[in-house]
Amino acid sequence: MEHTGSQDGPRLVVVVGSADLDADLREALEALPADVRFVADASEAGDAAHLGGLVVSTADPGRLRDLARSLEIVKGGKDAAAGAAEVRGRDPRPFATHELYEEACAYVESTVEALRSGDDPDVDGGRLLAERLHTDLLRDNALVNRTLEPHDQYDLASHSVNVAILGGKVALGLVTGVADCVDVIHAGLLHDIGMALLPRAMLAEPGIWSDKQREALHQHPIHGAEIIERCAPKSEWLKRAILQEHERARGQGYPYGLFDAQLDPIARILAVADVFEALSHPRTYRSPFTALEALERVVGMQEEYFSPQVVAALVNEISAFP
Repeated sequence: MEHTGSQDGPRLVVVVGSADLDADLREALEALPADVRFVADASEAGDAAHLGGLVVSTADPGRLRDLARSLEIVKGGKDAAAGAAEVRGRDPRPFATHELYEEACAYVESTVEALRSGDDPDVDGGRLLAERLHTDLLRDNALVNRTLEPHDQYDLASHSVNVAILGGKVALGLVTGVADCVDVIHAGLLHDIGMALLPRAMLAEPGIWSDKQREALHQHPIHGAEIIERCAPKSEWLKRAILQEHERARGQGYPYGLFDAQLDPIARILAVADVFEALSHPRTYRSPFTALEALERVVGMQEEYFSPQVVAALVNEISAFP
């Protein structure tokens, strides 16, 4: 399949959403040096991203305006009065990967804080973020590099975002369709929301947890699935992924000791991404492994704990990174 992107920017731009755009913004978008399509929902975007296109949402007007500002529209004299305009493309504004990463962390943090305050989180809000993270993963590997950066201590938000990004990268390696890949990223952002119901002090406690604490930890996938059931009852796939992400191939996982054949495909991907991310960053009871060491340990766990196909995709996608 021919890739339609170029160094000058995407040749295909798909604007998703039914919200009305003001006339100036719509005109600027239509003037982009690209094939611009307006569709009602993400299902109509098709394989735009795989074709090198850029998928943007009307729910993110700031990003739309940034895109429109990547053009220089020069109007002149009588031509301008007649409604004519010369449109000259400029190099697009560099995609703010760091800002997107921080925005994703803020989304997870707001989700956790809502739960700790007894409020319902915005589960569906993670979908737009997942779509943008997917688009950025197609663009380059900056987000993956960001997940491999060291940090001093465990942080639920950055861990969740890292798992989402790494899971999305693995899904791309498995040649997963656009919608399925976005599902993996969305589920990754929310895979540990049940941890919000555990005591903060427990998560920060140094050393090995007691049997009672470990038993409480093993309940967090159930809590997460219950949250999805309450806040997004139609998202059965998301509930299933969160509930099964800590299960393992031969029944060694939790909360139900399921076997590989019983596991959801998204849960299989997130399980590998989760363990690799955890190994490559510090915990209260150990120092982090290097990315290579973490990768070697995950490879050593395949067959007994993980799907070999998923582990192979992780190796193919991550082993080239320093």
